[in-house]
Amino acid sequence: MIPLKDLWIGESVLIRSSGKTGRFEGINKEGKARIRVENKILLVTSENLDIVPEKEHFPDIHDYLNEEKNVDKKITPLKITFDHTLDLHIDKLAPHMENELPARIMEFQLRKSDTFIRDAIDKKYPHITIIHGKGQGVLKEAIEHQLQQFHQIRFTFSKNGGGAVEVWL
Repeated sequence: MIPLKDLWIGESVLIRSSGKTGRFEGINKEGKARIRVENKILLVTSENLDIVPEKEHFPDIHDYLNEEKNVDKKITPLKITFDHTLDLHIDKLAPHMENELPARIMEFQLRKSDTFIRDAIDKKYPHITIIHGKGQGVLKEAIEHQLQQFHQIRFTFSKNGGGAVEVWL
C-alpha cells in the first residue's frame, strides 16, 4: 500500500488490478487517487497502486560534441512577445519533460516562473497571472515562497478556483 500523500503529482504508477500505468494527478474527495491513463482519469485506491521507478536520463556525450561544432554559427535572437499569463502545467510548458522525475519538473517550473516574474518586473507590467494548477498544493506553496522573495509585489491565489495566482508588480 502506498500512502497517497507521499505521491508526487505526475509520478508514474502501476494499477495492479488492470496492469495499466498512468500518472498520479491528485486525491479526490473520497480519498482515492486520480490516475491519468490514456487521457482518462481513473479513481484508484492506494492498495491497488505501485510506484513505477522513473528512468533517469543520462545525456549522450555525442550531443555535447555536436554542440561544440555548432558554436561558430551566428545566432540571431528571436523576437518573443511577452504574455501576461504563464501556465506551469508541464504538458503546456514543456511537453518533452512529461516523463521526467517530479523533482526535476518542479525545479524547471520554478526556474520558468522566476524568469517570468523578473521579465515582467523589467518590462514594468502592472499585472501577471501564474497558473500552477490545483493538485495537492506543492507547486502552489513553492510559488508562494518564490513570490515572497519579491518585496515590491502583491499577490492573491483567488483566481481560477485557487489554481492560479494573480500578481501585481
